[in-house]
Amino acid sequence: MQNDREHAAKKALGDIRWLLNSQDKAEEFGDGDSYLDGPTVCALLRKNFGKLDPDNDGITRKELITALGNHESYSEDEYEMLRLITKYFDTVINLSEDEDGPEETKISLNDLDVLEQFLLHGKFSMKELHKWCNIGNKNGGVESVGPPPMTGR
Repeated sequence: MQNDREHAAKKALGDIRWLLNSQDKAEEFGDGDSYLDGPTVCALLRKNFGKLDPDNDGITRKELITALGNHESYSEDEYEMLRLITKYFDTVINLSEDEDGPEETKISLNDLDVLEQFLLHGKFSMKELHKWCNIGNKNGGVESVGPPPMTGR
């Protein structure tokens, strides 16, 4: 039992290091971020939303980090989804304007609905969505960029 906990703790620590160090480096999975496709990421996030948000006020970064520390509570696919959502947390929380005040700090169900629109219907990957959102930030806002590109996949 101790060996399982030690293994889970080492895996969680390694994943936190990956999250902190992989923002601008070459990705572990080549051109993409993960073996999970967009529809699977959204389905797993929706399935686990209540578990990740026990106080029903939106998923915070702290709640995601806590979940990453409990690797044994999630399947491998669910854990991979957690890694992606944590890595792209800032992108996801800014997909909809659903919090009062200037700064968004939680993933809401509205954010998940918009994420689904991009990943399912727009056929974006998390990495592509992140890049597209950052283009808008670098060029003075999304209005100056135009609508998101369609990948044609």
